[in-house]
Amino acid sequence: MKGTIRKIGIEGGVWALITDAGEQIELIDPPDELKQNGARAEIGADAERVDVSIGMLGRAVRVKTWSLLDDSEE
Repeated sequence: MKGTIRKIGIEGGVWALITDAGEQIELIDPPDELKQNGARAEIGADAERVDVSIGMLGRAVRVKTWSLLDDSEE
C-alpha cells in the first residue's frame, strides 16, 4: 500500500497511512522510521491479531515491511 503518513490527533496521537485511494489505515506500533508526519511510504502489513485499536479509525494493521518514498519514486 502506498500513501502518506499522518499523525491523527485523537487519543494522544495515532499514526495512520492515508492511502493513495483515500483509505485511512491505523498503524499499530509503527517503527520509528515511519513516524514522520507527511512522509510518503509504501508498507506491507498484517491485519491478523488486530481486533481493537485505540484510534478506531477504520482498518488497523501491524506494519511488516516498509520503505519511505521520495519524489523520484512517485
